[in-house]
This record gives sequence, C-alpha cells and structure tokens, in this order.
Amino acid sequence: MQRRRCVAWALTAGALVWTQAAAQPLDCELKEATGFTEPAAVIEVAAREPGIVAHILVEPGDRVKAGDILADLDKTVTLAELEGARARAEATGRLSAAEAKLSHARRRSEEIAKLEKSRAVRPLELIAAKAELAVAEAELQSAQDELRIAGLDADSVAARLSLLDVRSPFDAVVNEVHREAGELVGSAGDARVVTLFKLDRLHADFFVPSGCIGKVAKGAALTVVLSRANRAMEARLRNLGLDVDAPTGMRRISVEIDNAGYELLGGERLVLALPVGGLER
Repeated sequence: MQRRRCVAWALTAGALVWTQAAAQPLDCELKEATGFTEPAAVIEVAAREPGIVAHILVEPGDRVKAGDILADLDKTVTLAELEGARARAEATGRLSAAEAKLSHARRRSEEIAKLEKSRAVRPLELIAAKAELAVAEAELQSAQDELRIAGLDADSVAARLSLLDVRSPFDAVVNEVHREAGELVGSAGDARVVTLFKLDRLHADFFVPSGCIGKVAKGAALTVVLSRANRAMEARLRNLGLDVDAPTGMRRISVEIDNAGYELLGGERLVLALPVGGLER
C-alpha cells in the first residue's frame, strides 16, 4: 500500500537521528465504516414569557406537529387585561358625543354664515362659531384616536396572551419534559419547558480514511445498511469534513436519511460501504 512518509530530525542522547512520522494511507484498505443515527435537530423549547405553568400537554415519546401547544402558562391576569382593553376599544360613547357636538357646531356655523351675508350677526359671534366648530372637530379626532389606540392596546394584549402558549416549532418527538404544572419558569433565567427531537430526518457521521473518499458531491446518493435489520437504505451526503485528522488520516462524512415514517430511532447503527465515490488510481 502506498503511504505518505514524513521524515524529521530528533535529538536522542545528544545526537541528531532520523525519525519517521505516522503514515497516512493513500489507498483504501477498509471495506466499510460505522456510524450512528442522531436527530436532525435537538431543540429545547422555552417559555417566551415568565410565569407559572398551568398545563403540560405532552409526555416523552409523543409526536407533535409544528404549531402544536406543548404547555401553557397561567393566563388569568392577561385575560383580565385583554377583557379591559377590548372594552375600551368598543366604548364608543365619547365618539358619539363628539360626533353630535360636531354636527351641532357645523349647523350653527352654517346659520351664522348665512346671517353674516345680511350683516345680521356680530363679528364676535362669527368668531365664536368658528372656534366652536374647530374645537368640535378636534374633539372628534381625539375620540377617534383614543379608540384606535385602545384597539392597538387590545391587539398587544392578545399578542402577549399568545406568548403564554409554548408551541412546537416543527414536527418532532418529545424527548424530555422539564417542568410540571405549578412551577415558575423564566424568572430565574431557566425558561426550558420541553426538549424536542426532529426525527423525520436523521443525520449520521462516519470517520473514513482519506484514501477511501473519491470524487463525490454534496447531495450525492449513498447506500448505508441498517445493522439491526441488515437492510440497505439511501442516504444523502450532507457534507465532507474540511480537514484530515493528521495522526489517523481520517476524514468525516456526514449523511442525511429520510425518516418521515419514524421507522428509525436515534442511535441506530449504520454501515457505509467503502470506498465512497470514484477513486483516482
């Protein structure tokens, strides 16, 4: 087998002597490599607001869909705030009064304008009527602004209410539940509630002699064998390690396997046939 040889000087008993470094294989002598499956992603889902856990809705092993509620925090105070905000947003009494006042001011201003043409009204009355109209218009605008702001406040409280639901960010399997109902989360910095494993895709790493890797591109189809069932399945190359371990000559190969049916578990033993890709001889 061809090998790279590295020669160096070493000092031994006061004399310089030649030494030979560890060799790295250029040819592929291995027939297979072993790796183990792991989730495509592991995420600790945290509460987005501090509070008291009201309900835990999942258990370890449960499958969840993206958007499913995993747990929720106590909403008593926030619901009361939302009820008050919505009541203010729906309170149109001041708006109705402002509209009526503006209508009256407009009619009065129109009547005085008619009298002005016949010089039957004093200048001060005309000025007062115009001022009354301007004030009525401003009060109507103020009432409309208050309702608009109240509506925004209600939307803000509703948004805060939704933050009290702890939801799954993707399709996953519950691996661990960190809290129980009645526990406080978030106030001391630890807001974790549930740990999820993304198992609809699995990843596996193989450490392979560099001489066993030929021309192969990202996304290339590779065949791996599931040891427990001696079953071949397709994997896709995720990436190749960017460096070679100097002492061993090994290089990492990372693959991805479709697991939409959740047939495979994390920690499954896989075998990858070597060499990978076309080797130049």
